Amino acid sequence: MSKGDYFFAIFFLTILVVRIFLYLKPVPSSTIKGFRLHHYMYGLALLATALFFQNILFLAVGAGLFLDEATFLALRGKDHRANYSKTSLVGTLVLVVIVYVFRNGIVNVFLL
Repeated sequence: MSKGDYFFAIFFLTILVVRIFLYLKPVPSSTIKGFRLHHYMYGLALLATALFFQNILFLAVGAGLFLDEATFLALRGKDHRANYSKTSLVGTLVLVVIVYVFRNGIVNVFLL
């Protein structure tokens, strides 16, 4: 298995696990002093960590957490129903396909 394939498998599994978990148990995001934390924020933190430590696992999980919410954010979604709308799901699927196509390049660019 190439590094790109390994990256994509972890990336895809991250999105799948998050989607299934939040569909079955739609819990509200943690809130600290009125600021709501979403999983894309954890994804951004993991992406920064991945770049610093050159870690493919952190890169894949971080990208999965971030891109899972990217369409939802672009649509300015407010609740879990918006996250599971047809538009949001199609947008996420498009992003997954794009990442699949460029998986080897992503790994080569971000991990030296």
